[in-house]
Amino acid sequence: MITFDKCSTFRGSITAPADKSITHRAIFVASLADGVSVINNPLLSRDTKATMEVVQQLGVNIVNERSRLLVHSDGYKNFKEPFGILDCDNSGTTARLLMGVLAPHSFHTCITGDGSLLRRPMDRVINPLNELGASIRGKKNNTMLPASIMDSHLKHGDIIGKVASAQVKSAILLAGAQIEGETSFTEVAPTRDHTERMLEAFGVKIKREGNKVTVIGGKEITQAKITVPGDFSSAAFFIGAGIIFEGSDITIEECGLNPSRIGLLKVLKDLGINVEYKITDASIEPKGSIYIKHGIINGGKVSGDIISSIIDELPILAMIGLFGKAPLEIRDAKELRVKECDRIEALVKNFRALGAEIEEFEDGLTIHPLRQEPVKARLLAFDDHRISMVNIILAKKFGINVMLDNIMSTDVSYPDFLSDLLSLEVK
Repeated sequence: MITFDKCSTFRGSITAPADKSITHRAIFVASLADGVSVINNPLLSRDTKATMEVVQQLGVNIVNERSRLLVHSDGYKNFKEPFGILDCDNSGTTARLLMGVLAPHSFHTCITGDGSLLRRPMDRVINPLNELGASIRGKKNNTMLPASIMDSHLKHGDIIGKVASAQVKSAILLAGAQIEGETSFTEVAPTRDHTERMLEAFGVKIKREGNKVTVIGGKEITQAKITVPGDFSSAAFFIGAGIIFEGSDITIEECGLNPSRIGLLKVLKDLGINVEYKITDASIEPKGSIYIKHGIINGGKVSGDIISSIIDELPILAMIGLFGKAPLEIRDAKELRVKECDRIEALVKNFRALGAEIEEFEDGLTIHPLRQEPVKARLLAFDDHRISMVNIILAKKFGINVMLDNIMSTDVSYPDFLSDLLSLEVK
């Protein structure tokens, strides 16, 4: 078991780690492009390395210079049939976007992943791609990996989304970029738009109309030079730490501030916490600095369309709710049950272990503020990077009264999280 010394507060500045979602998309789109593309400031984590490895099996050459990736590709029309199974490890983004990349091709591939990924739903991507003419067959009636992608002949079309998922939208757009004609995807609710921005940066034409996004495909995709901003979802853990530790004063620099990603800041403002930020670069992906100080949120309910834009930040929001003035209810978040683990169940179990009163629903939970510090608690990571990072912050809040089973899963998205957090600790 792992324990940490109790921390009184966090102060100082930190540079947000590179964005995982954008790094994935930069690698995939650069692989579709013909030429040598440059990806500056990529995130090199377990998940993004899985994406690098699968595209290299398609004949793409990636030179890893740590501070940048050089992606050498002959373009999507010259992909090679992989010799073996494509292993996406723990990365749902890799698996789902890869299906869109591979669906238009006339060769056979098989996609798999680790034990956690094999339990995550894939029908949300398989079914709409099959509507376009793909031939994808997954385990358990197309709901799970492993999945085989057969020789198929995709045609452009209009897909109506059934779940609010940027990964599903991205898979359709990545497939559509390779198909002659216009392919559109209409979202249930707005989600992050990194794929649209990335495709445009590589010369692909995108049209937007409300919740409908259309890609004009079948054209040559040109090489580009991309700089990945800091990851807002990773920065959210420092936002959470700054709010719940008295006297905290944290600046997060070089952080992505894409409007489709910063819904957490709106929610916090509605709950009584005004987190300030300043955009310093408004190019392909806007970025800037975030300033956080200690505060106490009001109680209330968070639900509706905003949930899809803050799905990765909900564990942090739930943690902040433990230290609020009144109960915090989170609903319409059933998607949390099909992440790396069932995050609703994980949060409920861990918060109850701390002594908090928690109500669990199929689509969310209500967090009642902690009345007193835990005498002794054991928090489980459930092999989930975001749950693990929440646990580390709580362990620093309560010291040796809180034990953790492991913290290894932080490597999925933020390998340096612990060292960065401790660099802000006031001794």
